[in-house]
Order: sequence, then C-alpha cells, then structure tokens
Amino acid sequence: MKHTHCLLGRPCLALVLLLLASSASAVTIDGVFDPAEWTDAQRFDDFVSVQPLTLAPAPQDRRAEAYVLSTPEGLAVAVRAWHPPQIAQTRTRIQRDGDAPTDRMNLMIDFDADGRVGYDFTITAAGDLMDEVITNENAFRDDWDAGWGHAVADFDGGYVAEWLIPWSIAQMRDTHTPRRTVGIYFDRVIVATGERFAFPGASFVNPRFVSDFAKIEIDQYQARQLAITPYVVTSADFANRSSDFKAGFDLFYKPGGNHQFALTVNPDFGQVESDELVVNFSAIENFFNDKRPFFTENQSYFELDHALGRPFYTRRVGGTLDDGSGAADIHAAVKANGSFGRLGYGVFGASEDGEAGRDMGLLRGTYAFDRLTMGLMHSYVDRPFLRRSAEVTSADLRWRPNEQWLLRPLLMRSSSDTAGVNNSGSAAGVVVDWDMPGPFRQQYFALYADDQFELNDLGFQERNDFRYFEWETGYRQDNLPANSRYSSHSWEVEWTYRENTAGLQLSQQFALQRYSEFRGGGNLFVYVSWRDDAFDDRLTRGNGAVPIEGGLKVYVEGQRPRQGDGHLAWEWGVETFPNGVGGNSFYGYVQPRWHLNDHFDVDLGLTLWRQPEWLLWQQGRELGSFDTQRAEIYSNLNWFIGERQELRIKLQAIAIDATAKQARRLDSAGRLVDSDAPLADFQLRNLGFQVRYRYNLGPLSDFYAVYSRGGFVVDDQQRGLNDTLQDVFSLSDDDQFLLKLAYRFDL
Repeated sequence: MKHTHCLLGRPCLALVLLLLASSASAVTIDGVFDPAEWTDAQRFDDFVSVQPLTLAPAPQDRRAEAYVLSTPEGLAVAVRAWHPPQIAQTRTRIQRDGDAPTDRMNLMIDFDADGRVGYDFTITAAGDLMDEVITNENAFRDDWDAGWGHAVADFDGGYVAEWLIPWSIAQMRDTHTPRRTVGIYFDRVIVATGERFAFPGASFVNPRFVSDFAKIEIDQYQARQLAITPYVVTSADFANRSSDFKAGFDLFYKPGGNHQFALTVNPDFGQVESDELVVNFSAIENFFNDKRPFFTENQSYFELDHALGRPFYTRRVGGTLDDGSGAADIHAAVKANGSFGRLGYGVFGASEDGEAGRDMGLLRGTYAFDRLTMGLMHSYVDRPFLRRSAEVTSADLRWRPNEQWLLRPLLMRSSSDTAGVNNSGSAAGVVVDWDMPGPFRQQYFALYADDQFELNDLGFQERNDFRYFEWETGYRQDNLPANSRYSSHSWEVEWTYRENTAGLQLSQQFALQRYSEFRGGGNLFVYVSWRDDAFDDRLTRGNGAVPIEGGLKVYVEGQRPRQGDGHLAWEWGVETFPNGVGGNSFYGYVQPRWHLNDHFDVDLGLTLWRQPEWLLWQQGRELGSFDTQRAEIYSNLNWFIGERQELRIKLQAIAIDATAKQARRLDSAGRLVDSDAPLADFQLRNLGFQVRYRYNLGPLSDFYAVYSRGGFVVDDQQRGLNDTLQDVFSLSDDDQFLLKLAYRFDL
C-alpha cells in the first residue's frame, strides 16, 4: 500500500506543482504590473528618443521597459513608463481612433516580419484605444477596429499599459510552426514636452519604418475563432414621415492562423458615423475613408495603396445606385484571405439590391520572397442598369534590393463593355524611396495612364490621361541647440510635373516645406510653392482645356495641444493661393478647443475664404467668374459619461455667397475670352448636425441612439454671407432618429 501510494502521489504532486506554476505565470491584463507574471517574458529597456530623432537614451525619469510573452490566448505585452513628477500628464479622453493629443503608449507589430503590413495598438494614459493598419512602411489608416484586451493603471512614478493581442486578430503566414518571428516596436508619448521614446530607434517620419521593427522570435499557438455580430436598426424619418426597421448580421470565421473568412448579410451602413461635408464643383471626385466594420476588419490584404490609384475602393460597394436614386442596399458580401506558405490569396464578392444595383467581385494573389513580394489582382463589376461590365487587372511589386532602396511598381489594364461598345486602356507607375545614410532621404514618382483607362467602377483614381513625375528630397534637423524653442525641423523640397498624353502641360510646381516641433509640445508647418501657368483639361467636362494662371502659394498652420490639466488647445492656419484667372485668394481658420476636464471638451472652429476670381463651368465651353465669400462653422462636443458611455455632438455648417463677375467662353483658339452669356449670382447652404449617444456593451458591441439633421440648397436669393450663414441652420431636408444595437458573440 505504501508503495502504491508513492506511485500515485508523485504524479499527483507533479501535476499540482505544474498547475501552481502555470497559475503563477498566468498573465492577467489589469494594468497592475506583477513581476511574477512576466518572469518568462522577453524584456526590452533600450528606449531612445525618436521625437526629436536623436536616438539618445531615454533619461532616467522618462525611461520605459517593455515585456513580451506569448500565451495560448494571444500575445501579452506590458510597458512600464516612468513620468517626471514636475511634468503634468495629459489624460484627455478620446473616442476610439480620436486624434486629440494625449499621453499614450503604442505597440506596433508586423506579424510576418517582412515589412509589408504593420498593426498599431495604442492605449492612452486615460485607457482609451486607437488601432491602425500601417501599409507602405509608414502610411497609417485608422478605419480599422479590432477586438483586443487592454488595461492601464498608475504606479508610483508612472503608469503601466498592458495588451493581449489575440492570434485571430490578423491573417498570418506559416502558423503551423511552433515558433515564429515577428517585428515589434514600442513607444511612449509625452504631450507636454512633445517627446517620444521608442524601442527600437525607428521612426515613422522616415520612408523605412515597419521594416525597422525589432525582429524577435516567439512561441506560436494555433487560433480558431467563430464570431457572429447580429444587429437591428430602427429609424424614424421626420422629414418624410416614414419609419424603417432593418436587421442583419456579420459573420467572421478563422479556422486557423493562415485563413480567415467574413460574411455580411443585409448589412446596415447607416448614419452612425457621418462623413465630413464637402462642397465640390470640380470634375474630380472626392475620396472618403470607409467606416463600415465589414470593410475595415482584416482588410489590409486588399489595400493596394499606390500613387497611381486604388484598384479596390470599398466605398463603391453600397454607393449611389446607377439610376441616381440613392445609396444601394447590399444583399450580401463575402471576403476571404489567407496563405499557403509564401503564396497568399484574397477573394471578395458583393451583390446589391434593385434593378440599378451592381454585382462585384475581386481576386488577389501574392507571392513573397525575402525582399520581394509580387501581387496580381483582378476585379469584375456588372452594372445591368447601365448595360455595362468592367474589369481591371493589376500587377504589383514591392522590392527592397537593400536596406536603402524600396521600389513599388504597379501595372494595370482595364476593359469594359457598355451597350456593346468595347473599351480598353492601361496605366503604369513606380514609386521609389531612397533612405540615404544620414538625415537625407529622396523619393521619386513616375506615373502614366492613357485616356482610355478606367479604374472607377470598383477602384479609385482622380483622373486618367496623364503623365506625372515627382522628385522630392527631405532633410531632418534633430540636434538643435538646447536654448531653441524647437526640438526638430523636417525640411522637404519637391518638384512635380503633370501633362496629359497629348503633351499639354497640366501643372508644374516647385515647393519648399518645413515641419517643426516645439519643445513644449505643438508644431508649426510652413509650405511655399510656385505654380507655373498651365491648363485645366477637366474643368469644361471634355469641351476643351482652359488656360490657368500660375503664381505663389503660401500656407502656414500651427497646433498647440492641451497640456496636463490645462483647459485650452488651439489649431490655426492661413493660406494665400493664385486664382486661375488672375489675383489671389485668401483662406484662414482657427479652432480653439476647451477642456472642462479630462472627460468633457468642446471646440468651435471658424473658416473663412475670400476668392475674388472663382472660375466655374456653366455648360459646354461657357464658364463664369464669381467674387466669392465662404464661411464654415464646425463644432464638436465630447462627453465621456463613464467608462462605457459617451455623448458626441457634431456640427458642420457651410455658407457660400457668390456674386457673378463675368461670363467667359473658351474660344476656338483655346483662349478664355469675355462672353455676354447670362451669369447669375448664387448662394449655397449646407448643414450637417448629429447627436450620438454610444453605450459600449463589449468588444465590437455597441448600442447607439443617433439624431441627425441636415440639408443642402443652392439658390439665387440675395442674402449676403452673414444671412446665408444664419439660414443654414434652418435646413431640415434630412431629419432622422435611429436606434442601433449590435452585439458580437464569440462561438
């Protein structure tokens, strides 16, 4: 019996000890740093100054240390940052992905350690979140929201931020191996001094950033996730005396680290997040970021951001119907992406409702070498209302031959059939970054698109029919004298040239700019450029090229953030720029922001334009010059009622008073001459107002109550700018209240 007891007891004792050890080493994401939890973690404490970019070691009273531990639940990270007692902390509350300056810590990860895509996870000193996708080395996009664990808490001398990044958060390559290499970067920001300390000494102001993350090896765990997010929306339209109810769901499935799938059925892409108001009389389309969850979550594989254009612009899906009757409803959309070793793939498809709806599909594949990634993409759009189908094929390359050079060529070919008429075109471009030794850098652009190339059925390109060249060089000054009010200067000189494929010069510009950071926080940006005389071949919508006069442009803007428990922050800017037909226009704005405390702030911005010669197209070859005054009022109120509740009030009002000066005509010789055609004054009013209450129910789960009101009117009544601006607030073309509930279930 004694012998038997011993045989049974030893494994039991070993099991107990194993469980105790496991329990002792488990990480709890609570912001309270327990050294025992991080005993097995990798530790990094060589933080250096990257703002200013001196790479000097962090002073003892600003030092930081980071810990990384791979767990079955995800990548656990902690950063302890010391804060000087004589410097106030700035703990302004922000909405998710808000841009108000506040003390914060950033964790950035390149899961494949190849420099192609990085992910930024930010925790502010007040516990708020930001997350962004980083493409093209240093291009940040904040329209991505993901679910990840976080906590922040103070200790005597500073504060601690902790992260738990689940393995399912992004598509990764080679997830079957027991170990993987990732690129990692940490930094902490002190707003009151404008300082940023990081490990390693990489900076997003350089053309090479994600590739400079520290490469570390970690244990790898398989992750499987199935989540469904059903939603319901009910709305009342007071302007049209109608109501609506809608329900649908998003489904996300990740069978393992290498593959992930998403499906949305009857999605709601309504007025929870409103776009900025834009008044656009030009022939060039405005670009808008996407804020819809289905198109922001795990979207980076499809993002081919290039100066030549975007083959996939998600705002096309669910955009204005082809009959112009309003936004399209989407039956369903699906996307999948993953990898088989070095071979990656992505699939997207969507179908819109109604006779004027569209069907869209896209395929993308990539193959990655150590320094080279090749990609191929093909899109197809069927537009039955227009009797049109369109396809675009693109081939892209990302090649880093050595540590200094990065080349990104892109080739595209379009073809379409519109009511039996076939059309095809091509475009090509290359962007080259040269990260020279020392404080200099250079960048080169060479782009081309013929006059038959068409990208905008599913992609986005401002125009076709052009040749474009750009050269720019940058220089940084970071070791400024200690008595200077500036901590750094970043200089840039650039030359740009554009012509159409017929050889007509569309622009040539020489520019000098300087971005400066102050030692006490804040920044100043100065931009000076000279534009040569050129032509605008889009202004008349295909009826001839209009000669445009050049001239000098000067733009200056500054920002002073709130510091510590202070109450005021400021932004301001002034600009003078040449009109197209003589003289100069003037622009200025000021936006003070008042903080009652860390949880409540309100701003009130005012922008004024004075444009004595605003040249607008009327019809055919007829144009008109207007003496124009424009005013814009914008205001935001943010109240963080508690940890889960927030109230936002957003207002934007635009008023334009345009007095007719002279009708003009483009004659047969291409000259702009006076005309006796009738030309009338006009006034424009545009209003956007929204009150939004949000209650956070959990990760990616929210309840919203939103009231929206607005309108748009153009008429010829004689009011003057002041009265026009006052009349903006009476607009109520749109008057709506909605309730939305969305909850994510992890199955």
